[in-house]
Amino acid sequence: MANTSGARLWIKLTLPGVGQIGPGKVELLRRIGEHRSISAAARSMKMSYRRAWLLVDELNSLFSEPLVAKWQGGKFQGGASLTELGEKLIDDYDMLLKRANDTNRSLLEDIARHAAKPRGQRG
Repeated sequence: MANTSGARLWIKLTLPGVGQIGPGKVELLRRIGEHRSISAAARSMKMSYRRAWLLVDELNSLFSEPLVAKWQGGKFQGGASLTELGEKLIDDYDMLLKRANDTNRSLLEDIARHAAKPRGQRG
């Protein structure tokens, strides 16, 4: 029996002349919002702190306002939080993905119906 439930779209947005945003960067934003820390978000994604920091700087440069607010250490340690624009970007990306998957559900199911069995289930 073919796998008909797992097909879904993976969307990367290209902002011409500016950069790209895909599921990895959106997930990093989501985890920063959850953990209120770039380093904790990076650890939860098994990503180096340096890589996460560079991605946050890149994300902040893609828009007219930052998506992530960072603050330095001190008495209360350092941390990070999403700005309103950062939260809105996650919501908008999630809605875009949901609409695209919903709109194309029958095509995705048809493609999945003809896909090979997942590894480990092949006879």
